[in-house]
Amino acid sequence: MFFSFPVLMYHSISRHKHKLCVSPELFDEHCRALAKAGWRGIPLGEAEDFFLRKKALPRKCCLLTLDDGYLDNYVHAEPILRQHGHYGAIFPVAESLEPEGQPLRPNRDHILQDASLASKLPALDDKVMVIRAGRWVKRIFFCNWGEVKHMHHNGHMAVAPHSLRHDRVVRKLTFTRLLRPYSGAGYFGVPPYDAPMGYPHFEVGHALAEPRYRVAPELFELVRSMVPQERRAATAFLNDEKNRKAVCDAIARLPSLGVLESREEYRARIFQEFIACRDIFAQKLGTPPVSFCWPWGAYSREALEEAQKAGFRVFFTTERGPNLAGRALAVRRLRIREISAKQLLSKMRSVSISPFEAIRNWAEHVVDYWKK
Repeated sequence: MFFSFPVLMYHSISRHKHKLCVSPELFDEHCRALAKAGWRGIPLGEAEDFFLRKKALPRKCCLLTLDDGYLDNYVHAEPILRQHGHYGAIFPVAESLEPEGQPLRPNRDHILQDASLASKLPALDDKVMVIRAGRWVKRIFFCNWGEVKHMHHNGHMAVAPHSLRHDRVVRKLTFTRLLRPYSGAGYFGVPPYDAPMGYPHFEVGHALAEPRYRVAPELFELVRSMVPQERRAATAFLNDEKNRKAVCDAIARLPSLGVLESREEYRARIFQEFIACRDIFAQKLGTPPVSFCWPWGAYSREALEEAQKAGFRVFFTTERGPNLAGRALAVRRLRIREISAKQLLSKMRSVSISPFEAIRNWAEHVVDYWKK
């Protein structure tokens, strides 16, 4: 039989209704069902040994991963994993984590002993909107470095980087519309600048995966000089087609909207980010990280090469497919959302042993052979 090592991908463990959220109650059901069915969530180090050194793994094992570093990973996920005998890995965004030196907040263990401690936590499940980079987004509460260190050294939740900032970049300077007041976006989906109202809605890409345009400062100055920045005034101004045309015409008269960085500059930029990630995590946690998780699962050949130069050796993607021993450069993961425990177990069976995965793996080997 063909064996593929399942890697599960979670994000937020909260009751907020969003595609990236799984409630603590359902996450508990998932972990309980996995344990009852004989599955074991293994430490990140064992998974790294499998991918790097082809170290054999037990038949029913998996890796549970959580992206971004949400506070609810510390409050809910780590205690639930530990309760059911599982291990896991959290991939936080370094600069989103709150500073070290703050006290540890109560987690599920403490709240079960004293329910009043829940009042000391921020509203993890509520939809509170804040302005970020000129847009309304849901406020996200992240772990602080003390909580990350506590999980890492507690042994049940290893930690590895998910980039410094989870940034986007401007990938094209063409646009078809202007930014309206506080257009909604995902927390990490905002532009890579503080966008004034009336600013061109440029197409953005992923910071580690492609070169960026450095937008001309004159463009920001022009838009702020023409478009009122108070919300109601901006709405009224931009609802007038003549005003929008006047702004677009003025933008068109600028000598340049920006400059695309060279491939060498792109490589230098991302290499510095990988080095900074490695150094921050090594300093905070005591050992340099081996694994890296790509933001949005997006990367390029150059990004992979620069990350390897910086010392990373195992790379987690958002791709779905088989995971074989010795295949460390593109670890595939199964995205887990609000599905029942029964559905999860069915998925585990299909991704770990199945003729489809075997055929897919064979096809990949054929493609790899012809690429050589």
